[in-house]
Amino acid sequence: MNRIKLIAFDLDGTLCNTLRDIASSLNLALAHFGFPTYSDSEVSGLVGKSVVYMCKNAVPKGHEDDWQQLVDRWHIEYAEHLCDTTVPYPGMRETLQALKQEGYLLAVVTNKPHRHAVPMLEKLFPPDAALFTRIQGQSPEYPTKPDPFMMDMVREELGVSREQTLYVGDMDVDVQFAKNSGLRFAGCGWGFRGEAFLREAGAETVMHEPKDLLDLLHTIDQ
Repeated sequence: MNRIKLIAFDLDGTLCNTLRDIASSLNLALAHFGFPTYSDSEVSGLVGKSVVYMCKNAVPKGHEDDWQQLVDRWHIEYAEHLCDTTVPYPGMRETLQALKQEGYLLAVVTNKPHRHAVPMLEKLFPPDAALFTRIQGQSPEYPTKPDPFMMDMVREELGVSREQTLYVGDMDVDVQFAKNSGLRFAGCGWGFRGEAFLREAGAETVMHEPKDLLDLLHTIDQ
């Protein structure tokens, strides 16, 4: 039997509620160029795939060629407001600590830029994100999810097979990422889109709170 050894997590909408800070940083960047801004709910429909995707879809009509300027400005704003309101979801720290104590390897594989993901996790999951054996955020040299490259790289570095890996996320791109990577998937009903969205995207397993992950793993590993 291939017991689960590695649990890899998305970050935004999975480990932490980051939406307010992402949205406010986007709006600050948009306002810098005199562009219209968006509500948090509107921004939630733009996040998950990449910063480039978000900014390309946020620039107003007639300014389609200005997306790179918006990307650059967003990085500046987000670095300043990374954890203004962002916090782990209730029960997440305790669940991760319990998983670590049970001997699971924990990793983060996310489309959040690596330069933002690492300091966020170091701040919000002390001491210095030591709960995570590996953190891999988006970098220009790697394709973004749902391409399986980042997951394959992390898994192979840790010496864990596909059958021994579970991916946890809250978006349709996460469902497809797990499928492309050949992994089992567990959806986060507490995330940015909710259970119905995940089910429609093809998720067979959707949890309602972080501690449900412990019960799910115990069931898988029986």
